[in-house]
Amino acid sequence: MDRRARRGCPGPGRRSALMDERKKFDYYPTPQSIIDVVLNNIHWDVGEIWEPCAGDGRLVSAMRDRGYRVVAEDIQSGQDFFEGEVAARPSLITNPPFRCIRQFIDHAFDIGVQRMALVTPERLWACGKGHEQWCRHRPSRFANLAWREDYLNKGGSPDRALAVSIWNAPHSEATTYDIWQRAK
Repeated sequence: MDRRARRGCPGPGRRSALMDERKKFDYYPTPQSIIDVVLNNIHWDVGEIWEPCAGDGRLVSAMRDRGYRVVAEDIQSGQDFFEGEVAARPSLITNPPFRCIRQFIDHAFDIGVQRMALVTPERLWACGKGHEQWCRHRPSRFANLAWREDYLNKGGSPDRALAVSIWNAPHSEATTYDIWQRAK
């Protein structure tokens, strides 16, 4: 049994071949407003960062523009995060697939990630499974975004409230809560 099946995250071969790329890979490019607010609030020394869900590369480009050295990987180019047995770098910043975000968090720390920043659903921690994971991997910071973003460019009211979880270690003793405004 492959690692994704054990972790409850279906791999591309387990889905209908008729599904589009977005559904197949849970592919939602990170909007620039979210990239800006994440990178403005990270407060990490410039260094090496792993971006395992690089998608179209816009987050990678923004990190490089700020001086980070980025190792960019993506399932669509053949690097499946869940197949990795060792972290490519100890620091990770990404917008992961939400359908398997809990498995993503556990796997990242299992393979040696030491600090991580993830775009997440705003209610990631607000349930029984969220509380269990919080007890294992409590983030250093959790910030709700004060706006909703239209990931699909549908127009009208965006339907997804988002947050960012930041770990400065695999488990923190305390969490700072913030509400971040859109960067100007």
